Amino acid sequence: MKNFKTEKDKLLFELDSEIKRNPDNEILKSLNRNLNSYQSVSDLNGVLSRTVFDSLDFEFKIGGKLIEFENYFSDFSNSIRSTELRGLAKKLIKQNTPVMFYGKAWSENTADWIYFDKVFDLKKIRNKFAFGKNIIEHQNLDNRLGLESGFIDKTTNEGIMGKVK
Repeated sequence: MKNFKTEKDKLLFELDSEIKRNPDNEILKSLNRNLNSYQSVSDLNGVLSRTVFDSLDFEFKIGGKLIEFENYFSDFSNSIRSTELRGLAKKLIKQNTPVMFYGKAWSENTADWIYFDKVFDLKKIRNKFAFGKNIIEHQNLDNRLGLESGFIDKTTNEGIMGKVK
């Protein structure tokens, strides 16, 4: 699994090298500023790919690498460390289930959660994916704090959540 920060740092290093070879290329400088501003995968918004397609084209090898980076990390499931939850997230994304939120669900949470716009049948999903004991069911039925139902990996603290009926 690729790490966002590590891959971002590699690309920034390559962009810096390309800028040194092409100091007058404002597009490369703009790509560098945009990439440098991203702190997490939830910041990705298609700007890198659009800039490469619209302005940079594939004149530089770095253009393809930027598109590959953005495509990989725009799929939130690629950032989930929990193998079991990543499988569920990939299946939901493949089914075009809309993602409502990705990130830290509240300030004390230590890991990212993905919220899907779907009601989960927890028992059916648990059986289908044969989750281990580290995957626990989670439900929050308090209207004030947000209704949610899904799974948390006790090892990574990551969660995959859906809506409550």
